[in-house]
Amino acid sequence: MDQSAMAEVLGCARTTVSNYERGFTTPRRAVILAWAMATGVDAEWLTTGNDETPPTGDGVSDGAPSQDRTDGLLITSEMLYH
Repeated sequence: MDQSAMAEVLGCARTTVSNYERGFTTPRRAVILAWAMATGVDAEWLTTGNDETPPTGDGVSDGAPSQDRTDGLLITSEMLYH
């Protein structure tokens, strides 16, 4: 999914998606939730870097890759193109 496709999903301009990715603009919670749904990653992980999703019975998390907390929003171009 490229920036234009994500912009269509979010109902915004492609430049807005670019600004989110580069950290120039912080999206509202509704945008973060839509981004999470469109990319299949946990909204908590997008915003904090924490994967708070409890492990499934096999010990594997249902959310995004588990990692330590990082500062700032984690919405990046990698989220669009993985």
